[in-house]
Formats: sequence, C-alpha cells, structure tokens
Amino acid sequence: MYGRYYVNDILDELSKLLYYSFPKNCNAMNKADLIRLWSLDLQWFNPDNSELAISQLLNKGWMIEIKDNIKPNSNVNMIPPLLGWKPILRDIVNAPVCDLDHEESVTEIIPTTKSNISLNSQKVVQGDDEGDKINHLISYVSNNSGLSKREVVRRSQRKRKALGPITLWMCVALLAREQGLDMLEITNIIDN
Repeated sequence: MYGRYYVNDILDELSKLLYYSFPKNCNAMNKADLIRLWSLDLQWFNPDNSELAISQLLNKGWMIEIKDNIKPNSNVNMIPPLLGWKPILRDIVNAPVCDLDHEESVTEIIPTTKSNISLNSQKVVQGDDEGDKINHLISYVSNNSGLSKREVVRRSQRKRKALGPITLWMCVALLAREQGLDMLEITNIIDN
C-alpha cells in the first residue's frame, strides 16, 4: 500500500509531531489538552480533526493512553522539526500501524564489512580489530551522549539505510557529531 520512501516520510512526520507535542518536560497530557494544543495553540487542525488524529494515533500504537493521560510510544525516535514545520493531517490519519510496540520487533542484524552487530545482543561479534574499534566507538558515543548502546546502533542503522553504501563506523561517527561529541576523540578511536 505504501512505498518505502513514503512510509519513511510518514514515520519522520509522526516522529516530529510527537516531539513537538510531548517536549522532554511533559511526557504525558490529557486528551483535551492535546486537542487544545493542536487546534488552538498551534492551529494545526480544527478540534474535530485533532480528535480524529489522536484516535488514529492511539489505535495504531503511536501514542498510548494510560488512565486519562496520553503519552507517546516510548520506542519512537522523536525527531525535532525545523522552524515552520506543520503536520499533514492526511499522513497522520493514514499512518501505518506502529511496529515498535515490542522491543523484539526492532531487532535486526546489521552486516558490516567484517563484523555483524545484533540489536538483540547489543555487541559486536568480532573477529578482527575493526570489530573492536566499532564496539569501542559505540560504547564511547553511548557513554558520552546519554543514549543507550541499543539506541546508538539503531540510529546508526537508520543512517546506514538512508545513506546507502557507507561503513558502520562512519554512521556512528555522524551520530556522534549530531550529539555534539568531541570529534577529535572519535577520530582517535577510529585511527587506533
């Protein structure tokens, strides 16, 4: 039903919507407040469309309702939107079902040139120095960015899929750069 690139665009849109709707200091809110935020404060949708969008996101697992509060699915990687960004109601209503409900659903093996990283085990199966370097690099980024090793690998995997033929260590280095880490230390890890 959906093309690969269209689905990726929708996933990015949903990630931005959730990022904007649930800032770090507000990890849950009630439905009425969310409708007010989207329709009155941000003027993205009218109240009826806001309610429709919320019900669709709840039904498809992008948001979770606990008692009277709504919170985003904790497994969604929320992306900060650019200034002036506005969600498209059609994309929200037609969004695919969130397949990140269970931790097992995101497990996958990432092939590298001489090693494999399994998201289940979160460690590199190595047979050479390159595997040790990648493992050390992942650990460094995880320890200094506040991200778990699993999240570092997941984000690096996502970059690798988006960029095409690129090494895993380069994707981890790009992630480190995005996280504002010291790139001199990153290059030292890669070179040694």
